[in-house]
Amino acid sequence: MNSLDLHGIRHSEVKVILDQFLWDNMQKKVKEISVITGHSEYMKNIVKECIYDYNMTYQEEYLNPGKLIIKLV
Repeated sequence: MNSLDLHGIRHSEVKVILDQFLWDNMQKKVKEISVITGHSEYMKNIVKECIYDYNMTYQEEYLNPGKLIIKLV
């Protein structure tokens, strides 16, 4: 599974980086990716807003709420 780690990324840069990561994986016809947000609720909300724009769904990884599993289809 392709993964994007957002540790060390400024909140203001997340949307651009995530948009590019989502686009790249959609072009490759990947069905599922993971995004490591850490435990920051603010970071999670930025990611959630971005994936809602694409009508995608997510779930927190079992036993690791700092990692979101996103369905691209």
